[in-house]
Amino acid sequence: MTAAAKRLEWLDLFRGLAVLGMVWTHSANTFLDAKLQATPWYGELGYYHGLIAPAFFWIAGFARAHVTTGKAKPAWPTLKRLLVVLLIGYLMHVPWQAPLDAQAWRAACTVNVLHCLAISGMLMLLAERFGRWRNAVAAVLLVFFVGCQTAAENWRTGVLLIDQYFNRSQGSWFALFPWVGFGLAGFLSRRLWDGTFHRGAALIFVLGALLAFAQPYSPWPGGAPEFFLERLGWVMMAAVVVAGVAERSSAATGWLRLAGRESLLLYVVHLMLIHAVPLPRQALQHLIGMTQPLWRVFLIFLALFAASLTLGWCNERRKRGQR
Repeated sequence: MTAAAKRLEWLDLFRGLAVLGMVWTHSANTFLDAKLQATPWYGELGYYHGLIAPAFFWIAGFARAHVTTGKAKPAWPTLKRLLVVLLIGYLMHVPWQAPLDAQAWRAACTVNVLHCLAISGMLMLLAERFGRWRNAVAAVLLVFFVGCQTAAENWRTGVLLIDQYFNRSQGSWFALFPWVGFGLAGFLSRRLWDGTFHRGAALIFVLGALLAFAQPYSPWPGGAPEFFLERLGWVMMAAVVVAGVAERSSAATGWLRLAGRESLLLYVVHLMLIHAVPLPRQALQHLIGMTQPLWRVFLIFLALFAASLTLGWCNERRKRGQR
């Protein structure tokens, strides 16, 4: 493996931190007392919850650009993995116990973060086919998916399976506009920064700060491009901070790096534990509901993360045993 393609452990750590934040966010949104969720402090916390998904996309883009720097890789193995991710995304929304009617079909077509991550990866594969022009193609795609977010709110083809990707007005959790832009931004960031803390890190951090703190001077106050640019800025700054910290904390963060390597499994497992596994007769989502004080939600979060991480550890051991 070339030096350029060497695995960056801080990316695993960054992804692991995002997984930790994801499990916490889903726990809080599902179990925290409804009255507490209506308070101003929780509304403020929601802004930071909203940085987790952009981080996942950015990391995926940066990682893909990193492993293909200086050497093209066959597209098919990666495409197969992305198709599996896309399939998992659909399977998670199928109402298996409901009749196959129009409502069930609409639920099965719901687009979540996995769908958008898979499409983002496919767009990167497309950009890679253009060789030395790949970054230019990725930049054009980024401008398209971010710049057309407002227009896409009104796009319709009449085919539900397609229309769900345009916007969230029909029940989707995520949409391609502008979410795949975060992945493409990560892909382009690798061109400016090789991932080591001492080279290009300052540039990425300064660019991130300019994006994150330019809100008062934005020509789109509160608009779609500002939503994207501000969150992208925070993610870029966080990436540099994690890269710096990772050099000094590798021994203490192995569990988080494990969570990062097994992020897809942890994503699926903790959501199944919340929404799908009947304990004893119904899922935790309905068994507990939005009734808990903050300290109990924290305990539930720890239990969900520990259970998911344990399965991730078992899965990693299984894969090592097959080598």
